[in-house]
Amino acid sequence: LGQASEAQEIGQALGEATRAELTIAPAVGSLHVGALAESNNLVAGVIRPISGERVRRDFRLEGETAILSLRSEGMFGPFVGSWGGKRGWELKLSPDVPLDLEISLGAGQSRIDLQDLMVSDVKVNTGVGETVVTLPEEGYVRAEIEGAIGNTVIHVPAGMEARIRFDTALVARQVPDDYQQQGDVYLSPGYAGADNRVDVEVGLAIGNVSIRPAGSQ
Repeated sequence: LGQASEAQEIGQALGEATRAELTIAPAVGSLHVGALAESNNLVAGVIRPISGERVRRDFRLEGETAILSLRSEGMFGPFVGSWGGKRGWELKLSPDVPLDLEISLGAGQSRIDLQDLMVSDVKVNTGVGETVVTLPEEGYVRAEIEGAIGNTVIHVPAGMEARIRFDTALVARQVPDDYQQQGDVYLSPGYAGADNRVDVEVGLAIGNVSIRPAGSQ
């Protein structure tokens, strides 16, 4: 168990939709999400499942809203080896329509790059592993980033102001020195009155959370 299965190409045309709600939920492995270049697709990419993993795809159009769900199904595991390499999901999303995203990963490594996407609401949940989220460059964004055990890194692009609220237990926090602390809430210097801002709820039981400027390591 735990060996890579045949890769599956994933594609869904945007069609007449003017906004979208996406659910992306692999069980284990690596997950990379980013923005498409010029394309008429809502989503495109490749999934390399582990042995026994099946991908359930559900799509419907409600008015002008495209609703797409991609989820792991099946009996598989134990998962052996690193999170990278041949096992994982690599998906790119349309930058041309507003998106609401719900992303979950049971165990593994997530790289979620929203910088070039029009995201207004995003929820990211990882059971065990490492999560790196780069927030959008503009707009008003609501984000919930949660996990049980692991390392979480949140990159804030230049020009995007942030309000970060922590709901954590045995967790180390690294926050830029110029953020103002109010209990479990941290505010970037220009948050009050900013047009481009993000409200982030961070929940983690055990591990480490770092808030960093986009582009930093």
